[in-house]
Amino acid sequence: MPALRLYRFILLLLCWQACAYAQLNKRDARRFHKAEKAYEALHLDEAEEMLLPLSKKYPYSSSIWDLLAQVQIRNYYARSQQDRIFGLARRDSGILLSSEQQQRRDSLDRIFIRLLNDGRPSRRYFLGAVDSWREATLRCSDAELPSTLLRTFLIDPALPDTSTNTTASNLFREGERALQIQNFADAIHAFEQAVTLDSGYFKAWLNLGNACYFKRDYVAASKALRHAVKLRPQLQEPRQYLVDALYHMMALEEAQEEAIQALILYPEVGMFQKLEEIAKARNKHFDRHWTARVVFPNTVGDQPLNEKGDRDWMEYINGFSIVEKYCNKDGIIITKNNLTNSTYAEVFSWEYMLRKTDPEKFAFARKMQQEGFLDCYVMLSEYHIDFNGQYQDFARNNKERIKSYLELLINQ
Repeated sequence: MPALRLYRFILLLLCWQACAYAQLNKRDARRFHKAEKAYEALHLDEAEEMLLPLSKKYPYSSSIWDLLAQVQIRNYYARSQQDRIFGLARRDSGILLSSEQQQRRDSLDRIFIRLLNDGRPSRRYFLGAVDSWREATLRCSDAELPSTLLRTFLIDPALPDTSTNTTASNLFREGERALQIQNFADAIHAFEQAVTLDSGYFKAWLNLGNACYFKRDYVAASKALRHAVKLRPQLQEPRQYLVDALYHMMALEEAQEEAIQALILYPEVGMFQKLEEIAKARNKHFDRHWTARVVFPNTVGDQPLNEKGDRDWMEYINGFSIVEKYCNKDGIIITKNNLTNSTYAEVFSWEYMLRKTDPEKFAFARKMQQEGFLDCYVMLSEYHIDFNGQYQDFARNNKERIKSYLELLINQ
C-alpha cells in the first residue's frame, strides 16, 4: 500500500484507539499501550513481539489486529528498503570491467536479483504478515485494516502513478507532497492541473478526491471520485472513498448503492461497516450475521486441508473432502455430480455441515438456506480471501442476487 493510502487509512482508524483497552484486562491493556508507544517510536520488532501473543489471547479484538497490521506493514516497507540498499551495494562495486567481464557480471546480477526477489528477508516477512492478516479476518468480524491489506496486496492490480504526459506526472508528484503535509489547497490545485492535462489519469483523480475529502469539500470530492470510478470500475478503492463523500453529503441512497457495488467487487470488512453506518442513518439496521470460523477455508492444491476443528467444523472439512475431486484449482465445481446443485466447493461444504449438525446451530445460515440465499451468505457474509477465486466467479454471475441479498440484510 503506498504511503499516502496507508496515511489515509490510519487517519480513519484514530477513533478506535480511545477505546482499545476496554476489552483487555489491566495487565494486557498496559502491554497494548506499550506496543502503541513502541510503534510510535518505530521500534517495530518490539511492538510486533508484544502484539502477537495478545492477538492469540484476544482473537476477537479488532484493536489488536489493526494495530498489529499497522506495525507489520510499516515493518515490511522498512525491511524492503534494507533489501534494496543491499542490492544496490552488490551492484555498484566501482570496478572498471572489460565488455566481456561486464556482460558476465550482468548475467550473474540478473540471477542474483531473481534469487534476491524470491528469498529476500522482506519477502519472507511479508508472507508471514499475510498469514497474520488471514487469521485476523478468520477470527475477527471487524478486522478492518487486515482485510484492506489483503485486498491491496493480493487482489488489486498494480497501477502506475505516472502519466504519459510528463508535466501531468510532475504535477501529480507535487500534489502528493502537498497532501502528505496536509497542504490540501496546494494539493487540489496540483491534481486539478494534472487531470486537465490528462483526463484519463486515474491516480490524479483519486488523489484529487482524497484532497477534497480531507478539506471537507465533499461535493468536489464526490465529483472527482466518480471520475476515478468511471476510469477503474473494477477497483473497490475509489468506490470506498466515494461512499465516504456521499455519506457526509447525506446522499444516503446513493451511498448505499455505491457500497453495495463495492461489496460485489470485494466483500471488505470496512465496506460492511460503512453499509451498517448508512443503514443506521436511514433509520434501518444492517447485520451481515458473521459466524466465527474454527478452521480456515479448505482449498484445492498446494494448501493442505485443515487437520482439526471442533465437531461441527469437522463436518465442513468432511464435506470438502467429498466434493474436492469434482473441482478445479479454485474450488469451482466443474464436473457433473449428484452431490449438489451448487457450483462452489465452499457452498457445498456449508450445505454438508448444516445437514450433519444440530439444527439449532448456524441458525441464520439455515434461514438463508430456506430463503434460497445460502450461497450469498457463504460467499459474502462469510467471505475469506482463501476462496476468493470462487467468490469472483460467483460475483460475475450473480450481481443482482448479491444486491438482493444485501438489501434483504438491510431491510430484515
